[in-house]
Amino acid sequence: MIPFDATRPQLNPRELVSAGRESELFQLMASNGYVPDEHVYEDFCESLKSGRAWLISGTRGSGKTAFPEALAAACNLSTCVVAGRDGLKQEEILYDWDGEEQEVWMREHLALAKQLPLEERTGFLDNARRSKWQRRFLILGEVGMAYDLAALAASSTPRKPPPVLILDESDKFGASIEDSLLMPLERGLIYIPRYEGGTIGISDWQSRPIVITTSNDLRHKLSSPFISRHVYSRFSSPSLEKELEILSTRNRRATSVQLALTTKLIDAVRGIAGMEDHPSVRESIDIVAALERDSIESLNPKSLVRYFCYFVKTGSSRELLTLQLDYLLAMTNAFHPDIDSWIASRDSNWKVRWPQLSGFSV
Repeated sequence: MIPFDATRPQLNPRELVSAGRESELFQLMASNGYVPDEHVYEDFCESLKSGRAWLISGTRGSGKTAFPEALAAACNLSTCVVAGRDGLKQEEILYDWDGEEQEVWMREHLALAKQLPLEERTGFLDNARRSKWQRRFLILGEVGMAYDLAALAASSTPRKPPPVLILDESDKFGASIEDSLLMPLERGLIYIPRYEGGTIGISDWQSRPIVITTSNDLRHKLSSPFISRHVYSRFSSPSLEKELEILSTRNRRATSVQLALTTKLIDAVRGIAGMEDHPSVRESIDIVAALERDSIESLNPKSLVRYFCYFVKTGSSRELLTLQLDYLLAMTNAFHPDIDSWIASRDSNWKVRWPQLSGFSV
């Protein structure tokens, strides 16, 4: 669990959206370096209004996990994260019992029972056995913790906002994990057999964790019951204009030249046939950050190869791009109508660099 910052005020996204302040929440996320797609953002707002979890699918690096992270940062919310992987077990994400402490508890009470009259021992030990299922021996996983924190937040004075729960790469969960999540997603409660409290969580949907589930659609097809407990959105690859907006927001110190170099380079790489894994926005963010850090305003063969490590992920792709160095460098220095017109709309000096822009509306 990633706690909220106690030195900063907290905001409740559900309350903002319910009050018709969606644009305010949008701007808060943008100010934290994440510019959501407007249609996707509308879907997210619907999930907040309905009390449903939000399921987002898309290719890697499309910003799925970054969305809830930016939301938590913008509103200063605690964050619980379940990362999908092979072999993930229910007790890791929901709850488990501290068997060692329970054993110590029983040994201590067995020793105490020996000091009691025979007629009192049975009742004493029965009570000890029941008590070993009390809250102090309960170990909460990230999902259990999120629902427990939500219940605590709702009962606090003043009322606090719920945490964000990220169910990341859910296509790696498997059927048993999905099934174990159906009840908390539907009712907001986690039933714990033998637990003295019976359940943890909160049934009031307005107070439940803000659950955002991501899927790369690679490993495992999600079940219909699991999907039906979500509002669904698909993250598409952003347009070049949207990618530029994301890059400029994430790195406000980057110059117009560095933004242009990055997007022209990545656009050229994506167009090369035979690439095993095309670079995503995530790689673009890394490249523009590296160019800004190193104060790079132009690329040559040596510097270009130097930055391969950010977006070339296999040996065969590196060999392929090494043969395309001249082409890549030419494309980074060539006029690109979409990229250059976007930059010119924000940099009045850009038209001087590219006379071709005189024919464009910017």
